[in-house]
Amino acid sequence: MLSHLTSPNATCEDHTRRQALAGLASFAGLMVTRPARAWGEPPAVSIKGALLDGQPFASEALKGQVLLVNFWASWCAPCRAEMPEIEAYYRAHRAQGLAVLALSMDEPADEAKVRELAKGWSFPVALMPQVKLSGFDRIWRMPVSAVIDRQGKLVKQDWFVQTGLNAAQLDAVIKPLL
Repeated sequence: MLSHLTSPNATCEDHTRRQALAGLASFAGLMVTRPARAWGEPPAVSIKGALLDGQPFASEALKGQVLLVNFWASWCAPCRAEMPEIEAYYRAHRAQGLAVLALSMDEPADEAKVRELAKGWSFPVALMPQVKLSGFDRIWRMPVSAVIDRQGKLVKQDWFVQTGLNAAQLDAVIKPLL
């Protein structure tokens, strides 16, 4: 019934729909909570979990750095296409306090594909099923990135929801924070 959504020619939206249709249990993994905050105040966020290399990750340990969080998937061609730009931007700005975390929306069964794609990146990668998020809105399309400032507050989310992420777009939001 959903075989057209798992074909190699399926789009990112098709796969996102497939995930939503897979049932409330898998969809619940994409839901995150947002703590109460004052009107206009950016939310504090938290990302905790295990990276692909098995190391624990906690965004709180990165306070004092600017964190770019990229939500992607191995089956999403636009997601894969923007990773070289993210890698180049990270390499150019990490000495200024930029950190990057790529959160793969792939299923655990696809971990080998994720590892293969990620082996050329110098930033950490985790699978969403092994991560707990708070302070973000629901992640419902890809590719999408978010930026967390040096104080751990969400500055931008749902910001790069288009294909062709580039250094100028990253500069516009990240450079003032560095």
